[in-house]
Amino acid sequence: MRPLAWSLIIGLSLGTGCRKDSRRELSEADMKRALAELARRRAERRREEAPPGAAPASSTTESAASGSGDAPLAEPPPAGTRAAAPFASAPGPGAPAPQSPWTLDRPVTLGPGAPVTATSFGVVANDREGNLFVLRLGRLPSGPAPGSTPLPALPDGSGPYSLGRGPGVFQNAAYWISHGSLVRRSLSGKIGPLEILAKDAHDGTRVAVPVPAPGRALAKIPNTVSYIVRPEKEDAPLVAKLWVEGSPPETLTAEGNSTHSVSLVQTEDGVLALSVQARMAMTPVHARRITFPNDRPLLGEDLVVWVGGGIQPLTEMTILPGGGDSLYGFIPHERSIQEFGVAELALGMHPGMDTKTTWLVYPNGIDPAPVAAGHVCGEPVLFYAEPESSRPDSEQELVLRSLSDTTGKRVARLQTGRAYYFTSIAEVPGGALAAWVGEDGTHASTLRCTRRGK
Repeated sequence: MRPLAWSLIIGLSLGTGCRKDSRRELSEADMKRALAELARRRAERRREEAPPGAAPASSTTESAASGSGDAPLAEPPPAGTRAAAPFASAPGPGAPAPQSPWTLDRPVTLGPGAPVTATSFGVVANDREGNLFVLRLGRLPSGPAPGSTPLPALPDGSGPYSLGRGPGVFQNAAYWISHGSLVRRSLSGKIGPLEILAKDAHDGTRVAVPVPAPGRALAKIPNTVSYIVRPEKEDAPLVAKLWVEGSPPETLTAEGNSTHSVSLVQTEDGVLALSVQARMAMTPVHARRITFPNDRPLLGEDLVVWVGGGIQPLTEMTILPGGGDSLYGFIPHERSIQEFGVAELALGMHPGMDTKTTWLVYPNGIDPAPVAAGHVCGEPVLFYAEPESSRPDSEQELVLRSLSDTTGKRVARLQTGRAYYFTSIAEVPGGALAAWVGEDGTHASTLRCTRRGK
């Protein structure tokens, strides 16, 4: 982690003392204040370091909106890990990478920093007052040259927005946390009214919705999501609940444990829940299978499938199910006191205690370290931010990387900036839609398949 970012966020929101059980998750207000102060200090430092007469730095994003501390590991890396080659350097914005099957269209600015999620039909965003906005994706450009991303901006006068996690979309509805409640709006036809589903949710956290495992005959399940519960006391461990339509919420976190974030995978027999338990000295990952006899959730055994060192409050695990039995988890993580990157966990659809780990190493550490995973043109990809160089105050690159390419050459850069907070990517017909939040607002870009099957 970069020392300034880590010390600032912890100093503003968590304090410096040790916690008995787990780190307290940042509240929405804590996170906004910490990130705003971080941006202010970075801007102030850039002004101090700029030579006399230098022009102010400009963003590389084109606005084309249409009207609609290093904290050392307390324990060594998990046994059996192996270090992958560092990420290869990426070409300039908008240019297809060598051997890349993508054409990157010009980014559009959607508005100020907002909770957004990329979907197969466009970008979904929510504001602080419980309103939901769907920015519908238009027809993708044609031809080999980069075109304009066909996506409208957020409506004029909308907001205010929080700098937080985007809504989860499942079975034609969007779920998110608003004012301490788990809420939902239907996306069938017109946007439906706001529904309050539970009133014990923790602001600033993400709602987990089931991600379908491709290539499987998925079980029919009721509307199901998971969320983090608001702790009764400031230092109390966080726990997760499972909300199922027609059933009372059930505690998903096993007794004696805590949950920092949770992910769900829809399988042929129900749902597989994967949760991260963040402690000061270690990060266990838990797996728990859930079946639905008579549409009622039945929780299986809780199993620890991986253990790493302590992670930071803004860090989550991103999952990516593939064909067959494959299921991967990605955690931005310190590998050692001098190494930082993404821990790639080969979890599988039936995870056990022998999870293999591959490390994708960054040039330096960053915090926040956003990572999203998805499929583009039929191949698995990571969409993430990494430091441009090993300099402590290096700018960051927003990178799209193929996970099926072992040479490290199928990689492209969408943008360079001072900091990125959240990323999201979704496959669409003919390509993919990427959305992200940086210091200068919320942006999106389409990617098109230019070389299928290669």
